[in-house]
Amino acid sequence: MNALEKLRSIYRDREAEARAIKAGGGKVVGYFSNNVPVELIAAAGLFPVCLTGDPGEATEIGDRYMEEFHDGNIRSIFDRMLRGHYNFADLIVVPRTSESFLQLYYYLLEARKWEPARHFPELYLFDLLQAPNWTVGRYDRDRLNELRRTLDRVAGRATSDDAIRAAIAATNENRALFGAVNKLRRGDRPSVSGTDMLRIAGAAGFTATANHTALLHDIQKDSGALEPLDGRRVMVKGSPHDDDGFYALVESCGAIIVADDHVAGERAFEHRIADGGDPMEALTEHYHRHSPSPRSYPQAEQDRRFLDLVGEARVGGVIFFHDEWDDVLGWDYPGQKKLLDARGVKSLFLKKQSYRSPDRAAQRDAVRGFVESLA
Repeated sequence: MNALEKLRSIYRDREAEARAIKAGGGKVVGYFSNNVPVELIAAAGLFPVCLTGDPGEATEIGDRYMEEFHDGNIRSIFDRMLRGHYNFADLIVVPRTSESFLQLYYYLLEARKWEPARHFPELYLFDLLQAPNWTVGRYDRDRLNELRRTLDRVAGRATSDDAIRAAIAATNENRALFGAVNKLRRGDRPSVSGTDMLRIAGAAGFTATANHTALLHDIQKDSGALEPLDGRRVMVKGSPHDDDGFYALVESCGAIIVADDHVAGERAFEHRIADGGDPMEALTEHYHRHSPSPRSYPQAEQDRRFLDLVGEARVGGVIFFHDEWDDVLGWDYPGQKKLLDARGVKSLFLKKQSYRSPDRAAQRDAVRGFVESLA
């Protein structure tokens, strides 16, 4: 099995490594999204694993309590928690960087009263704020210090600054290699598909950083043997994706996804964490200012970054994909479409897309027609 196949396998069997570590006597910390400082978790000697929903699973238990207007992935995660799916974790960290995750946290607290016979791990709310000013940064530094103390309690020992510096260095090496591999879908003849880049990005949350880095290194080393791919150059933007179904559909319609702009894709690997100096200050600055989320401000800065990526990747068309209950991203779409129109870049808007039962036939018809329209 080559490195790319191994990463695909990790993406499919997401919790295998975490469950094996737990079975072997290790401790596991689950987390949601890329707004949790996994470097602190790893430095404490705990195994960080990103927890996701599953569009293929029914949510009968969660549906008793959570209204249908919540995002599909939140409903899936809530149901999985109640069913004990994540009970291999010793602690679960919930970030406050989206209203959806904050409401999930509140629902889970209430669920302990509604379903006292159901057990799930200890919850921790990581109250990260991202307004770009100094006072918020100081507030976030206190929150990172609190999280560090909580992780030390779970680990049963204090975490040293040197261990945090080593974890930051490992993250930076991983992000640099991800960037190198990501360039393989940016060239004139891409040799890695957008679907595989989504899997590679996701796999970073399901395996140890050292293992992910080693596999990225192997892909880069053997990149000359990869076959070039043909297709119209598109970007996928909007809601995150818990599986690769939509990406595979887009690329089956004659496109290559050369860039993406959502929190489950390449954005998580964009920035390096400052090394040297106070490692807690470096983590504070990174997660306050550079970890992408629906609450990243100001919007004008996010739009500039989006347009820069369109130009860098030489994107011919942008597909906006929004969850059926989205109440955040849709506000920004009209302005972003105007920015693209002004640059002569076509776009397709797929709104109200179902998480559990997407209309793949309708998606395919819309995407195929859009791809065929691109010069």
